[in-house]
Amino acid sequence: MKRNSFLEEIRKEIPEETRRFVEHNADIVIRVNELLDEKGWTQKKLSENMAKKPSEISKWLKGEHNFTLRSLAKLEVELGASIIHVARTISSEIVSSGSKKMTVHRTHPKEIKGEFKKVDFVKRSRKDNPAA
Repeated sequence: MKRNSFLEEIRKEIPEETRRFVEHNADIVIRVNELLDEKGWTQKKLSENMAKKPSEISKWLKGEHNFTLRSLAKLEVELGASIIHVARTISSEIVSSGSKKMTVHRTHPKEIKGEFKKVDFVKRSRKDNPAA
């Protein structure tokens, strides 16, 4: 078996929940690092401000930490910005244009660099548009 196909077989065995966990954890680490860069802070500065050991912050930012909602909330307060965003649908409607149909989900405003902007997500589903 070739190395690439062997690795692909291993990847297929990874449960979807594990893949999502790794993706979310990586997204959080990237976001925290972005915020540190924007503030001009080091990991040491963050650890001092949060009264944490530098080694703990280092683990967080290497992806070796299972974040709790409480630790994420503390990070958001300390860094002064959102780290995670959960989209909430306010309303949905099916929009037609000729033979095409799509569902438009209107969500709450999203914070982008300290400003709130309205965001619309368009989700096409086979139910609404068989050709999608």
